[in-house]
Amino acid sequence: MRSLLTAIVAASLLLVGATSASASVTPDAASKWMQGYLKAWETRDADAVVKLFTPNGIYQSVPSDKTQTFVGRTAIHKYWVDVTKTQSKIHGIQGKPIVQGNRAAIEIWVRFRDATLNPKGDHMITLLETNVLTFAANGLVSKNVEYWNVRTGSHAPPPGWGK
Repeated sequence: MRSLLTAIVAASLLLVGATSASASVTPDAASKWMQGYLKAWETRDADAVVKLFTPNGIYQSVPSDKTQTFVGRTAIHKYWVDVTKTQSKIHGIQGKPIVQGNRAAIEIWVRFRDATLNPKGDHMITLLETNVLTFAANGLVSKNVEYWNVRTGSHAPPPGWGK
């Protein structure tokens, strides 16, 4: 009986290890995903954004706020159309991903024009954001949680940012 239990535990560990390995993400893969995300943002392409997520992907613009949690590609698409419609002159850069297993945290620094968020002057906004991404085995993101801060005006990243 003990040898059967040992065999079951060993097989379970192998299975868990195989599942974790197949779902792990590399820093290069995480960076490539973010490049696609930023390109879609710069072009306000909601169709491109949703292709980066699994069909039932979760997008949390504000953690713990149910009204800012979007589940599935249709909901993510609608959110992206709505949130980017007043934005123009969008330019984003990313920091070096921090990766562990199937998760990655990536800082982004995005500057854009938005008269709704900044009704004065040149209407520029600087968005400082960290995205915590959970990757599925196929390289798509199953969950994105954003932590961000908005500053009015166009601000360059400080020396050493994103490294």
